[in-house]
Amino acid sequence: MDLTAVADASARVSEISQRVASPWSFASVLSQVSQGGALNGVQAQPDTAAPTPAGNDLTSYLFGQRVGASAAGGTTGGTYGGASGTSSATGRTAAPAGWAAALPAAGQPYAGAIDAAATKAGIDPRLLAAITQAESGFNPNALSGAGAIGLTQLMPGTAAGLGVNPTDPAANLDGGARYIAGQLDSFGRVDLALAAYNAGPGAVRQAGGVPDYPETQAYVRRVLGYYQQLGGTL
Repeated sequence: MDLTAVADASARVSEISQRVASPWSFASVLSQVSQGGALNGVQAQPDTAAPTPAGNDLTSYLFGQRVGASAAGGTTGGTYGGASGTSSATGRTAAPAGWAAALPAAGQPYAGAIDAAATKAGIDPRLLAAITQAESGFNPNALSGAGAIGLTQLMPGTAAGLGVNPTDPAANLDGGARYIAGQLDSFGRVDLALAAYNAGPGAVRQAGGVPDYPETQAYVRRVLGYYQQLGGTL
């Protein structure tokens, strides 16, 4: 018999027992496991992570926005804001013919360009339209205080990395479509991809889900609302 293996197993059982005795530590273990981490050396969640929800705490925590939201792009778990729901949304759905009729008046002139950019990037054009509505209200001349430009509010550095001219509406939409497509590839969920679009992918990875930033949480809700108004399903 390998006594070393027995000793290691005994130590591991003891460690797990101690973690179970502490609710906060146990939640940290569950969070770490959900993100593919090892049990050894689990630390408390950083302050930037979303707090454990109130009410039915453990159930909400296990089956809410954070479970399955691994930085590696897990696809399980609920959409943002749902305590126990799951999402079939991928952001890759082909929109039905005539989807653009649901666009607000400001978006109608850009329907063709939105559809073309989204199709090229392999994403649902209704998702790109929803992002554009939330970012600029379909204003090609929009300029944020932080320097974000145009319809999809690309930062100059992001636009340069994508090789697009952000002041050109069609190129701006092409850049925004390719950027959100990249986030969908990275995170595998629409809510997390949108959070990454707003707060940056690093913030989503650090939080293990939608960051606990009021602006980002409101942004995700707003885009998903516009997406649903255009016929997208979550």
